[in-house]
Parts: sequence; C-alpha cells; structure tokens
Amino acid sequence: MPTSTVYPNSQILVSSALTKDQINAIIVPLTQGILGLSVDANSGAVRTDWGTEGQPFAEVSDDICYIACVTDDGPYNKVRDKVATQNDDGSVTQNWAYTRIWKISWVLYGPNSTDRGRAIKSGLFMDWVCATLSLSQLFPVTNYEEPRRVPELINGQFWERVDYAVTMYEFVQETITDQTVLSVEVIGNDNSGTIFDVTVK
Repeated sequence: MPTSTVYPNSQILVSSALTKDQINAIIVPLTQGILGLSVDANSGAVRTDWGTEGQPFAEVSDDICYIACVTDDGPYNKVRDKVATQNDDGSVTQNWAYTRIWKISWVLYGPNSTDRGRAIKSGLFMDWVCATLSLSQLFPVTNYEEPRRVPELINGQFWERVDYAVTMYEFVQETITDQTVLSVEVIGNDNSGTIFDVTVK
C-alpha cells in the first residue's frame, strides 16, 4: 500500500516503497509456507523480534526462525529515473522510479536448522515464491550463497544455528506534484520612456 508524505510547502510525495512492517508481512508468511508450516502469525515458529530474556527461546530443541529485513547499499540504488508530466491545471507531476536494495536474513535455531536453511534456499527458486514476491515488486538476486552453520554458545550450552541471507531488489515508484507558474507580468519602460505592462502566459 503506497505511503504519503506531506511537505511544509503542501507538496505530497506518494511512494510505493515498502515499510519495515509491510516487508515483514510479506516475508514471514512466505517463509512459513516454504518451511511447510501453517501460515499463522501467532505460531511463534517464524519471528521478526528478539526476546528480551537474554536467550532466543526456552528450549534448545525448538526449531525457531528469526527474520531481519534491512535496506542495503549498492550501485543499483544510486540512480533514479525522473519523468515530468504536464497536467491540465498547469501543475507538473514528477514520476520517479528507482531500485531499492533489501538484505533478507534468516537466523535458524534448532536441531533441524541445517535442513531448514536448505529448504529456504531451495524455496527461493520456486515459481510460486518468486510470483508472490513480484506482486510486491520484490525480485531476489539469485546468486544465492550456501546457508552457514554457526553453533552459538548460550548459557554454557551450544545451540544449533544456521544463518542465511539473500539480496532482493524492490522496484519503487514515487510521484510528487509541483505547481507551476501560469503567467508572469512584466512591467518596464521602452527607449521613449513609455511604460509597458505585458503578461506572459
């Protein structure tokens, strides 16, 4: 859903850029589907927030997936295409288009974390996953690396952990309308001293 920003000069910028909550709402159920889990926001098996208790969850035997969606930098987000269109009321609408870069990271805990990392990588090649992402103008960069097993020491006990991350491009469109000058009044003197008043439209 597009977001709007109103500036002090009354201009309104309308942007298709995804917010953090919006991209989380896309990636979480997609991950649940890839892992063969019920697409339920309250299941707790796929999360976007870390607990405050000092450890990620209660039992070392739990299979839990944490997701972090953060914007990243790269050559493709440096360029913006801009096209101006004249409106009937004399205003001008500027249409901007550019690529935004997201880094999507999965941190998988639990005894099945290695296999679940493999499942996420394989899932990103599936047509239904790519079709779902494209509906939100998200396009994975498919030079996927291998998920990394990085057991983590928590409270004197090693927890199975696998980290996996991919880059996705988001196609963003933004519009802003500028009011233009419809006419200019020019008042001056000619060589003979006669005052003239001309309106240029």
